[in-house]
Amino acid sequence: MKKVGQGLQFNVYLKDGKIFKKPTSKFQMILTLVSWSPLLLFQIKKLKKEISQATNLRNIAITNLKKIDYDKKILANLVFNENSIGQDKVIPLEQIINKDYDKSKIIIENFIKLIFECWKNGFSDKIFNLTINNGITDSGEIVLMDFGEMTFKKSDVEQDIEEKRWERSRDFKTRLRKDIKSYYKKRMIEEMTILNLNKYWKSKK
Repeated sequence: MKKVGQGLQFNVYLKDGKIFKKPTSKFQMILTLVSWSPLLLFQIKKLKKEISQATNLRNIAITNLKKIDYDKKILANLVFNENSIGQDKVIPLEQIINKDYDKSKIIIENFIKLIFECWKNGFSDKIFNLTINNGITDSGEIVLMDFGEMTFKKSDVEQDIEEKRWERSRDFKTRLRKDIKSYYKKRMIEEMTILNLNKYWKSKK
């Protein structure tokens, strides 16, 4: 397997056109967090807290996804192997969004549909990093690539909606073009509602 990337929670490898992920070590997490926020070197308590939160979220996601019945395609056909976690290789949205306003609007609409599909299956992304945590398949479907920061509790999603959690994401703050960010903000406020959460939560047939 060829290593092609690394996030906070997983090392990412490519083999035979498929993506395989293996958990990062605590040391790798420290290096990643400090590369994002160098001041954490002088905020040890906060650094330890962020490592603990990331590790716990990863463990919660893996444990629950192994137990529940859900539509695998919304997580890029995720599969648990003996020593890794496999997914289909997709194109990260950061490679295509921001280039064209109308196409970006379509991506945002399909991202919202993906959120609803996740809700139907009884889980939700907690971070809402639109461009780096999600990708597009060869058939044009938006899928959640990063499954390590999810919640399986409806009450958590209610809180995220009330707090407009997506507006605190790194994506929202720094990665979206101004006009696209404005459209994204408007549509998320319109669709991320308690009414829709109640409508879709665990409604998968």
